[in-house]
Amino acid sequence: MEKVDLRKKDFITSIILIAFGIFMVLYTITVIPMKDSWGGVMNVWFVSPGLFPLGIGILIILMGIVLCNRAIKDGGAKKFLEDLSNRKKESSGKTLRLLGILLVICSYVYLNIPRIDYFLSTVFCLMVFISFFYFDSRNILKKLFIFYLAGCILFFVLFLAGVDKPLNEVFPYFMDILVFLFLLAYIFYSWILVRGDKILKKRLRLTLIMSVIPSLVLIPSFKYFLLVPLPVEGGFIELMNIVRYAFR
Repeated sequence: MEKVDLRKKDFITSIILIAFGIFMVLYTITVIPMKDSWGGVMNVWFVSPGLFPLGIGILIILMGIVLCNRAIKDGGAKKFLEDLSNRKKESSGKTLRLLGILLVICSYVYLNIPRIDYFLSTVFCLMVFISFFYFDSRNILKKLFIFYLAGCILFFVLFLAGVDKPLNEVFPYFMDILVFLFLLAYIFYSWILVRGDKILKKRLRLTLIMSVIPSLVLIPSFKYFLLVPLPVEGGFIELMNIVRYAFR
């Protein structure tokens, strides 16, 4: 039985290795040029810097396949599928919190920071992150997670389709306004979920305060005192500029 459990872990590891190897190969082929000209001299493929990661990726795939084959023969794959089918459909609180952390970080780093006003992105990130944990309710966490995930998927589709660029051409802060409306909708939905509980309503107010105040202190400090350039200076940063110049 212990051997089967080990082979089950080997099966999971092999899938991860194969997936990582495929990613490395595809990334190398699509991003790193296998041949190019430099200073008028054409470099051939066998001296390309992409040759080494390409070889490593192929080796990782082969090792993953060997490990996967061994795990399948010893019943590891069968054990994995049985355990997967026997699991409860409803995610545990810990799993949901982990997914929540990953969702907030990924949406903040890859979705919002490169495209949305930095102040707005940071406030939204803190608001969601704190609310996921501070309410200490699995039911509320699940509903907020689904709500935020749906919004992130919507904005991901908009960004992927390139709709944000023509919208920002119509009005420079169009996407900032949409994200701000999404933030307001998230706050309103949170209030609906906690409106019957005085303690949770107080926690919602504290969550909002702890999302806005630190951002309102730290971001202007970095921009105006430390002179650190922000990733995207949208509508809210522009409002800060107006206020700053008004009191100069």
